[in-house]
Amino acid sequence: MRLSAMKKVSLLSSFLVFYSLNFGQLNGPESIDYDILNNRYLIANKNDGKIMQRSANGTISQFSGGISPNPYGLEVVGNTVYACCSGKVLGFDLTSGSQVFTVNLGATFLNGITHDNIGNLFVTDFSAKRIYRINIATEAFNVFAQNLMNSPNGIVFDEPSNSLVFVNWGSSAKIERCSVADSSVTAILTTAYTNIDGIARKANGDFYISTWGTNSIYKYNNDFSGTPILVVSGLNKPADIYYNDLTDTLAIPNSGNNTLTFVGQSTLSLDELNTEELSVYPNPSATLLVVASSEKQLSRIELINENGMLIENYAVENSFSTNINIENLGKGKYFLRIYAQNQELLGAKLFIKTD
Repeated sequence: MRLSAMKKVSLLSSFLVFYSLNFGQLNGPESIDYDILNNRYLIANKNDGKIMQRSANGTISQFSGGISPNPYGLEVVGNTVYACCSGKVLGFDLTSGSQVFTVNLGATFLNGITHDNIGNLFVTDFSAKRIYRINIATEAFNVFAQNLMNSPNGIVFDEPSNSLVFVNWGSSAKIERCSVADSSVTAILTTAYTNIDGIARKANGDFYISTWGTNSIYKYNNDFSGTPILVVSGLNKPADIYYNDLTDTLAIPNSGNNTLTFVGQSTLSLDELNTEELSVYPNPSATLLVVASSEKQLSRIELINENGMLIENYAVENSFSTNINIENLGKGKYFLRIYAQNQELLGAKLFIKTD
């Protein structure tokens, strides 16, 4: 008997699943990010100067090639993907793949990259032990934090604390925080791990780190208190990771053996999560959305912008439908991630906010 997409999500959401895929076109995959508007992952090939794309059906193809210096960290912002390329940050249009942004920081080895909610990129310089800030609109930049005690690698913006959380290379690797308000750096904790490469943040505040020392991923709660949880082991030099909140999936590039590993509550693509059992209308809309389910009562709805940031969390009193006021949202594309009872992910829906 054929299961509906919603029922498949229900089955998958009851336990943790993971799978690894090998693609011949991956060549030292160093970073992965998610292009929400086009429903695809982008992967930086550090060994051959390419950014690859993985479509919703799992097909790997070239997004942009001939990139020099080779790309490392990736960050999707709006209609552009930005890449760390030695001492430069280059940007590529998500529609054409053409290069549209070049900022030469004169840096030594740019590695990790993230962005805040007001149009700034933050980039780690692994060798010079610095963090740079770049204004996307003006392309102006400055050394935001310097004389760091360790070699910074992966970095992520933590909106609730208005800070940058970054991980470091080396033994007993540290996790640190840099205030966006004044660039002050404070230690969060010293781990028992060697060579932490990447860090990702889930919308609920959980953090994930990738370490080469144990070839594993660990999860911490939002304040890094308590014992970390082993998420998955047996990886091969896991690099700059990404948490896809739309599908509750952690994406991991294994730079040591040219594979991708996906771990999460649902490995379904966004297209598969757009099920017939869920409806959002009118769409487009300027003021009000109706969210309805034909099979299960709703308990919670998350509003996410096109950059993957959680904007609002709505509680629903176990009803098959609810209204959401979007009058104060800015014009653009947004997603609703919709849950039933027991945090069961029912699906994700795209909608367009008009004037």
